[in-house]
Amino acid sequence: MMYLKTTAALLLLATPVFGGTYETRCETKQVPYQVREGAKPENVVGGALIGGVIGKVATGENAGAAAGAIIGGAVANEKGKKTVTRYREVETCSKVFVPERIEDTEALRLSVSRLNNGESVSRERTMDVQFTIGTAYDGSWGPKSRRTAEEYLASLDPSPDRTLYTLVVNDVVIVSSEEIASIDAIRDALAEAGVESQVFTDMQ
Repeated sequence: MMYLKTTAALLLLATPVFGGTYETRCETKQVPYQVREGAKPENVVGGALIGGVIGKVATGENAGAAAGAIIGGAVANEKGKKTVTRYREVETCSKVFVPERIEDTEALRLSVSRLNNGESVSRERTMDVQFTIGTAYDGSWGPKSRRTAEEYLASLDPSPDRTLYTLVVNDVVIVSSEEIASIDAIRDALAEAGVESQVFTDMQ
């Protein structure tokens, strides 16, 4: 039992936790909906009058005129209905993960190594890594994230094997470059002009 507890504790220590936080964010959207609107009163009245006239002519009686008016008004009202699109405000809320930059370089290297090896890394920790290296933080580790991580980590490494050449004239720095050919070209041009110069390496 003690062995299992110790192993679990070591696993917890070896597993990087995420540094970001979850926040509840809400937004209001205009959602469309449709309603059926009735006919205009003047259309209904007009339909009733026309129906009444037709009913009286057809039957020759006032009762027929009344029935015709009712039918005519109903028909006019039904034909006058139309579908109208309206909008109402609907608020939706969801929890969003906000990643945090990983300041510990070694912890970052460990997470990148585990991700590249296909090991189990939480989505939140993956987003922290992506946010730190400057790529889209969607929690999915793919070729683009891998390439960006390699470039980011390479930028953190010093380059001791690279030499910086500095051209100096009368104790004044003219130009510094890692390309010795460029320095030599400027030095030759100065020499042709009768100006003496010196080249120093890795001058602080």
